[in-house]
Amino acid sequence: MIYAVIDIGSNTCRLSVYKKMEDRVINLFNEKEQASLKSFVENGVLSEKGIIRLIETLRRFKLVVDNFGDIDELHPFATATIRDAANRTEILQRVHDELGLDIEILSGEEEAKLAFIGASSSIEVSRGVLTDIGGGSSEIVIIEQNKVIKSSSLPIGSLSAFNEYVDGLFLTTTEKKNIDKDMKEMFEANKLYRENHDLLCAVGGSARASLKVYNEYYELAPYNTTMDKVKFNAMLREVIERQPREILNAILAVKPDRVHTLLPGMAILNRIAKYFYCETISVSQTGVREGYVYTKLLGGDI
Repeated sequence: MIYAVIDIGSNTCRLSVYKKMEDRVINLFNEKEQASLKSFVENGVLSEKGIIRLIETLRRFKLVVDNFGDIDELHPFATATIRDAANRTEILQRVHDELGLDIEILSGEEEAKLAFIGASSSIEVSRGVLTDIGGGSSEIVIIEQNKVIKSSSLPIGSLSAFNEYVDGLFLTTTEKKNIDKDMKEMFEANKLYRENHDLLCAVGGSARASLKVYNEYYELAPYNTTMDKVKFNAMLREVIERQPREILNAILAVKPDRVHTLLPGMAILNRIAKYFYCETISVSQTGVREGYVYTKLLGGDI
């Protein structure tokens, strides 16, 4: 069986195609579109331009799937921006009417657990904290003995943080402090108490982009997947204090499609690592989409 999954996020939309091979799945190929849907939300409503952007993105992905020929099933799902939109019913109906696609809405808790299951398929996550920093929300999972003890969804992501905290193009030291302050309140509101956890496992585009910057900054091998929390914090502080042109050149050299969201995403990741006293950040190349395939399509436990 070959499955196609469309992950409709707040910042990016991703098409991933997987083939079932006995008791595991392998990723055949991926497509990505920087839809930035969160930027089209006005007073809790996804604007007409945003809906059109979503439909055209899904239309392009559907064309890829149709032309592939061997794909057996296509499953689109959405996270924070569509989940929280006041006009969610209208959005789902229009996508169904125009494209014949039925979008499944994942709750914050479900998204967090799927991220854990997906990450577990590629790295060892027996104890610690897992986070999936999206464009509109950040999922937090507390893990003990390979099981999810608690999961929560924080209402802050790389794109929403940029929209709500950053006045210019790049995050400043003062704006980073504001993110830190508000995130502490979010942790408390979600009853996420401070505990010592050696490991923070991070999944998603913001985490992978942060790792790419870290490896470049410290001249490490591109296949390195771990970051030292102290060194990550020092790097973030130094980069933020650079002149805007230096910051721009550094990001363009590593991750040009995240010019405005990279630093806010790194600030969120840094705050999570600090809050839970994590010494090491391990970045997984698998996450919520793999978790979706294993549980929703192959019938695994969630």
